[in-house]
Amino acid sequence: MATPTLAKSPSPHQLLARIVRPFTPPNYPKPQPEFLVFPTSQAEYQLHIVALAGNRTISRHKSPTFALKKCIRLNKQRCEGARNETN
Repeated sequence: MATPTLAKSPSPHQLLARIVRPFTPPNYPKPQPEFLVFPTSQAEYQLHIVALAGNRTISRHKSPTFALKKCIRLNKQRCEGARNETN
């Protein structure tokens, strides 16, 4: 039976560990939402979207689905920056 005569070589995992750099998260903070959905005490419109900067109500909604969709769209537009839309 033959035995290896080479010096003890590192395992492939040790070689990759030396080559691959560990992942570092980006230095910029994640943008915070500017608009949030809150419940109201009114019977007709149970939810409203509030702009946190001025604590202003943007819109009132009966449906949670529509309120969340609009809030997500507003926050996404804020992150992407203002742009003019043409038809």
